[in-house]
Amino acid sequence: MNRLENKVALISGATKGIGRTAAHLFASEGAKVVICGRDAKEGESAAAAINADYPGHAVFCRLDVTLRESWEEAIKLAKERFGELNILINNAGTSYRESLPEISDETWNKTIATNQTGVFYGMQLGIEAIAENGKPGAVVSTASVDGIVGDSEFFAYCATKAAVQAMTRCAALYCGEKGYDIRVNAVAPGYILTPMAEEDARQNGQTIEEYCSEFAAHHPIGRMGTPLEIAEAYLYLASDASSFVTGTTLVSDGGYTIK
Repeated sequence: MNRLENKVALISGATKGIGRTAAHLFASEGAKVVICGRDAKEGESAAAAINADYPGHAVFCRLDVTLRESWEEAIKLAKERFGELNILINNAGTSYRESLPEISDETWNKTIATNQTGVFYGMQLGIEAIAENGKPGAVVSTASVDGIVGDSEFFAYCATKAAVQAMTRCAALYCGEKGYDIRVNAVAPGYILTPMAEEDARQNGQTIEEYCSEFAAHHPIGRMGTPLEIAEAYLYLASDASSFVTGTTLVSDGGYTIK
């Protein structure tokens, strides 16, 4: 359908899971995509897979979202390779299964650095780069149902994902006040079958089958979500189909938060 024709998108955390799926989906819709992440082998693989289907539509850039200078290099590459930046997807994230008394300074700081500071850098530098074009643009960040309803076993993760929603509202207001035609939104996924889910299962001493069975029961729709279902939500918010939507969080959770 070419919903992102002539657009350039930078996606963090795009070497696997939702981000990788989104990168391929965006390329299929006409976008040039900068695949960002820390795993060079997986990142180059993801870019090669896209370019095999859509030649010249993807490039990998190593990105540590916790470092401002790493963000600056990624955005610089996007502009050098594809001419400009139009869409930024703050998808990278991490989580630790720890309740309030269990959290160490180390895991708290790592979670904040990735899920909140990383989104801050992406918003600040991404909006600046998109505004340079004088064209419409979009920023989409990944929140979570855990930032809406809370979960005692994911204290730090919940805190950061709630912050992403507040940051989204503030950044959307800022863009409006500055007269930028840049929409800023977030997506709050339910539990999705990704490598992060596999790691959570491992931390909880479960097989992935046991994990999926447990969490499927928490979703009225009767199952966990797929990466493509969340990538489609990103696509909606990044495309002109959502041209009157800003400052909101799109909840894509199979009914998890309605209980």
